[in-house]
Amino acid sequence: MKSCVTVIAFVFSVLVFSPTSGQTHQHHAEQYLALLYNQSIPFDTTRLPEAVPALDTLNAWKTWKTVGNFQFGKDRGSLPMITDLESLHPFFRDKVIELIEVCKAAGITLAVVESYRTPSKQAEYYAMGNQYTSTAGGQSRHQYGLAVDVVPMVDSVAVWNNTRLWRKIGHAGERLGLTWGGRWRVTYDPGHFEWSGGVSRQALSEGYLPPIPSKIAHRYPSLDHDLKRLQIYWRAWEIEQSVSASKKGSGLESTAGVGQ
Repeated sequence: MKSCVTVIAFVFSVLVFSPTSGQTHQHHAEQYLALLYNQSIPFDTTRLPEAVPALDTLNAWKTWKTVGNFQFGKDRGSLPMITDLESLHPFFRDKVIELIEVCKAAGITLAVVESYRTPSKQAEYYAMGNQYTSTAGGQSRHQYGLAVDVVPMVDSVAVWNNTRLWRKIGHAGERLGLTWGGRWRVTYDPGHFEWSGGVSRQALSEGYLPPIPSKIAHRYPSLDHDLKRLQIYWRAWEIEQSVSASKKGSGLESTAGVGQ
């Protein structure tokens, strides 16, 4: 390295301080620049990383928003409800955001009651009776980030029994291609919206997820990566809530506290 610097310094002194004509001086200057370039370490700017992760993505699930029982005026069990839309399948998440915006434009404020739901939380509802759910733990589309529960808010109060209001919300969701639980006879669930993409519950349990429409696939260039990361988060939440449920079932208090 020292010899390289010495050579460059010597050449520079010869080129700069030697009496030459203007044309010769220009030629020597070009030679110097060429030598300096050839001695430089190549630096390929096209291979720079696009961004450096600033967050601990491994534990990002701990920052998901949650609410507790009776937050919306109903008994929803002892385990907290995840309300964060980031916990949903990316395509379905965007549909839910669109539903919220459409309703907002119509003067209806929607609150997210529950987004992703762990099998443990589903089992808790199942144990509470058919008025909550007839679907056992692990069999709901909530467990695959493909379902959400919402409720209209009037003066900051959840309104559950306004049939006319529910119809407006339900029709808005159906126009977006979502399945509305207000069409179900058993169990009637007007706050529930889901997206199946033609994939059955059995197929979901076997690891298949619905493909998004090909005409908008370009909007989700990292879908596979995002889904794998979500599945890691879902498993982490299931461990958290299954341990919590076990402790409460045995009379022990859970000291774990995640979510906001």
